[in-house]
Amino acid sequence: MSFLSDPLAPVLLLAFVAGLVLTVWLLRAESRRNPLHERLGPNQAERAELAAQSISLNDRAPLSPALNAIAAFGQKLAGTAQDRLAIERLLAQAGWRRAEATGLFMAAKYGSGVLLCAAGLWLFTSPQSRFGMSGLAVGLVALFVGTTLPELVVKIRAARRHEALTRSMPDALDLMVICAEAGLPFPRILKVVSRELAFSAPAMADELAYTSAELQLLPDRAAALRHLADRTRVPTIESMVGSLLQAERYGTPLAQALRTIAEESRSRLILELEEKAGKLPAQLSVPLMTLILPPVVAIVATPALMRVIRTLMQ
Repeated sequence: MSFLSDPLAPVLLLAFVAGLVLTVWLLRAESRRNPLHERLGPNQAERAELAAQSISLNDRAPLSPALNAIAAFGQKLAGTAQDRLAIERLLAQAGWRRAEATGLFMAAKYGSGVLLCAAGLWLFTSPQSRFGMSGLAVGLVALFVGTTLPELVVKIRAARRHEALTRSMPDALDLMVICAEAGLPFPRILKVVSRELAFSAPAMADELAYTSAELQLLPDRAAALRHLADRTRVPTIESMVGSLLQAERYGTPLAQALRTIAEESRSRLILELEEKAGKLPAQLSVPLMTLILPPVVAIVATPALMRVIRTLMQ
């Protein structure tokens, strides 16, 4: 076997195994149990309280020294301050708000590129052409793909989280209205709603719990609300933040302001669903043309084509 005689084979094999182990670990970390089973299980109140506490303490748990060292090294690869700010916003939209998230993301990005580059050189080039133009081309392509994949995964997660926040916003506002009419203060409202939504809408519960913690730490309530809008970039949440700031400035009752925001959010969600339903016929035309029309044409044209072939063969 020629690849075993390659002097770089042990290093490339080790890099491939390390990347495979890292991929499996990330997939297991992302897997979760069915939220419906959790909600219907016993001790729902205790489970919800523990889930809310874990959400609020998730971003404050200390990292291991090895991860801190990796994050410090990754911070040096983040580029300019503007690039670092864009990465922080993207990670915040995906739900990663830790100060070390940017460094870990950059380390994972370039580490994935190096691993995929090593795997591409090992699998698609021979030892003789590995240091030539073909090896350079394969290495650059693999490096580009490897550094792009982590960013693509983060963008997909951010898009899914954005959709989840948009869909759960009307329910969260309805619960806020009930809590405000019961006379609870706004920080307590966020804490209660985050506990109630811990299983049905974990993304919304996570953001509300984080905002509730910021309200206890920051002296200005407006700053915590603006941070919520900047992290999520969801139009309904931005509208809620603007309405709450305006209501606080002009002395509008909290329950009345939240009720108005809830009605607008529900109407906007219905309009978005109707818009998606209206786009379905146009979207279904592509699979109709590519999957259904060619077999129909083939079935109709086959007899005539067979007669033409028989005529030409005579």
